[in-house]
Amino acid sequence: MKNIAYIITGKSSPELLEDNLFAQLEQGGLDKKAPAFFFVADGVYHLMKGARNSKAIRKMISRDKCKVFGCKISIKNRKLQNVIIEGVVLGNLNDFYEATQDVDHIVCF
Repeated sequence: MKNIAYIITGKSSPELLEDNLFAQLEQGGLDKKAPAFFFVADGVYHLMKGARNSKAIRKMISRDKCKVFGCKISIKNRKLQNVIIEGVVLGNLNDFYEATQDVDHIVCF
């Protein structure tokens, strides 16, 4: 099984993320393990409480022990500090790199 980490950069792809990637990871449909996600730029909007995919993200954090990072600069610049779902680690690329040292691939959406 390959380990794949993801960088999410945009908010314009909820269908791709929720209906495809998150749904398949939730159901174990991908022959992959996703040890970490890094949400940056407008991708941090996916991390808001009540966002379309926040339930799937919370499930990945709690059930799969997936590390979900939100870029602290992107979150601060968008004034989202108080609306980010529980369990998201506010960090930077160095934190993401450290958490993904053993991954086989990094995919960016």
